Amino acid sequence: MKSPFLALFFALFCATAAAALCGNCHGDRVVGPGPVRFACPVCDGAGELPDQPAPPAPAAAAAPGPRPAVCRIECGSGPSRDCGSGVLVEARDGRAKVLTAWHVCRGNRDAVTIRWPDGTSGPARVLAWDSAWDLAVLSTAAPAAAPVPIAARPPAVGDRLTLAGYGPVPFTYREASGEVTQFVGPTGRHPMHMVEVRAAARQGDSGGPIFNARGEVVAVLWGSTGGLTAGSHVAEIRRMLGQPVAAAVCRDGRCER
Repeated sequence: MKSPFLALFFALFCATAAAALCGNCHGDRVVGPGPVRFACPVCDGAGELPDQPAPPAPAAAAAPGPRPAVCRIECGSGPSRDCGSGVLVEARDGRAKVLTAWHVCRGNRDAVTIRWPDGTSGPARVLAWDSAWDLAVLSTAAPAAAPVPIAARPPAVGDRLTLAGYGPVPFTYREASGEVTQFVGPTGRHPMHMVEVRAAARQGDSGGPIFNARGEVVAVLWGSTGGLTAGSHVAEIRRMLGQPVAAAVCRDGRCER
């Protein structure tokens, strides 16, 4: 299913980098039949898109401070660097795996820095990525923080989820919560493994985690518009990490567990 939410997709990082054209959108960076046209998730989705009515966005939830496993990610350096957020999901033998959005690092994948809320930082390298689902796995030195578990199964429509990220400069950590509205796919050829949440994200929140009520990572944030935020959920996250996932049946934009 294609979602009108995707019509105003924007890349949520500090600096916009030029992107190569792709075969999925035939070079115009937008896909979908009229009158709804949405940004191509395989390329950067830039371009002029029609305005659409925006539902009211809920207020952001107050947070006492950043969760220790939620990090800031910088790719490149200086004013041209791309900035986003990420989350620690695995630590073993002194190394750690961090999830983020692929568009955060795509333009500067050879110069990645991860900054933790305790003030420490270090270089990272890209282990794997999936452009269609806008997911990337980074490898870095294990921080003091404990990894966050990944949910075993996707959420359901109506579940309340919380998204987290650092936003734009000066990188202020924030969380916002809302209910799952539906499930969508990046194109009609893909399964509906993107969850849509009624909560607003900011530039710089890309790649940040979306948590369920148990504090597990249930999706990775990639775009937002009109008070709605989308992220690829655990079916694709676990596939990238080589982990099993409990199946959910998705039909007509809704998923049942």
